[in-house]
Amino acid sequence: MSRSNLSIITEALSHIANKVDLHNHLNLQDINILLENFFRDILNIIYKDRKFKNLNSVEGNFASIDLGDNIKDLAIQVTSTTSLAKVRKTIEKYKEEYDYKKIVMLYAKMDKPSRSKDINEESGDKIEIEEWSIKDLCNKINDLEDEDILEIQKIVLNQITPSLYDNYSKNEDTSATKDYDNLEQKDIRNFSDKFIAVCPSINQFRLIKYSRDIASGEAELSKFSERQIRSMKYRIFEVCQEELIDFCEQNDMTNRSGLNFFLFKFF
Repeated sequence: MSRSNLSIITEALSHIANKVDLHNHLNLQDINILLENFFRDILNIIYKDRKFKNLNSVEGNFASIDLGDNIKDLAIQVTSTTSLAKVRKTIEKYKEEYDYKKIVMLYAKMDKPSRSKDINEESGDKIEIEEWSIKDLCNKINDLEDEDILEIQKIVLNQITPSLYDNYSKNEDTSATKDYDNLEQKDIRNFSDKFIAVCPSINQFRLIKYSRDIASGEAELSKFSERQIRSMKYRIFEVCQEELIDFCEQNDMTNRSGLNFFLFKFF
């Protein structure tokens, strides 16, 4: 499951990098502000031993840094500017009373810049500097446990991915939405109970895998509105019901109602 979740995350982060490049070309900097909380939420999953907050929301804004953890270890500057001048400006504005051990320049770019010398030579003894790109962030996410990757996937789907599907709402299937609302759902059993009822010999590990797949699918559905989801569910329901009827006819099954109700758990 984590590989498919990671694929969704990397696709969204690639979209961010491309969008940032376009905004920079048009001299639009507003996207950097939006990314501060997005990266904050991801960092709070990557680093469970600390809690990051957006320092720009604190009264008396922090100059030169955007995010900071509660143990004064890492301060993050979220930026799409990779020039050495930007790094120097960050160091220059950084105040010793902030008391962080390290500043991370988190570039909303796929690659970090190639430097001819160690970036820390710019800061001297004032503060340690480290540079991260989106690729570096992806590597950190890749090292996480499956449940943590799923949590980041949910953040991505809620905050980033919906913009990739803006045009979908222009072609809503309103008739299917109404048809789905009219479906009578009588079976209140959960997913596992229904599956075991129609397939008692199912391997428990496979059942657990199916349950994880459903959880992952529900996270992906968060990119759509509830109205769109109901429409898609009804269309899928019709296709599955047709397959179910064919299966029953081919196998001369008399108790078809249980199988029919079984579909409702998925929709």
